[in-house]
Amino acid sequence: MWGSMKTNAEATLYNKTINPSTRAEEFQRTVLTAVYWENRRAVNKIASGGDIKADKAMVMIPQSEGANYLDPVAWQKLADKTGKWTLQAGDVIVRGAVTDEITDEVIDELTEEVTPAFTVSDLKRKYDDVLSITTVDWMDAGSEKVNHWEIGAV
Repeated sequence: MWGSMKTNAEATLYNKTINPSTRAEEFQRTVLTAVYWENRRAVNKIASGGDIKADKAMVMIPQSEGANYLDPVAWQKLADKTGKWTLQAGDVIVRGAVTDEITDEVIDELTEEVTPAFTVSDLKRKYDDVLSITTVDWMDAGSEKVNHWEIGAV
């Protein structure tokens, strides 16, 4: 008999979408409370000297986390994505429960006060494990207790 899937971390998912009126990238944050996260730390040496960071991760998200999951096409079509999430190449995933929102710079029209942008680059400077999703596989060959999404990220 299969046991339930083992998890070892929380993760924060930033789903990327394009605002149709401004054509700007926007991100929606979702915290996943139980995932299995496996890091693969690597560095590539380049011939001209120096190193290029080549970290990777495999992240498994149990089906039990998927109550508000939608397939990418259905998620992109939603006018209001609040409370919903998806998994697609280009999304950003961070190990841990992160409260930072990815935002553009905002200028208050009355006071002209500037709130600086907070970008994916800012996330990478602030946290160790900030990766871009490259692959998403639905693994449903076992029982409901072990069915999961398997994410590859770099």
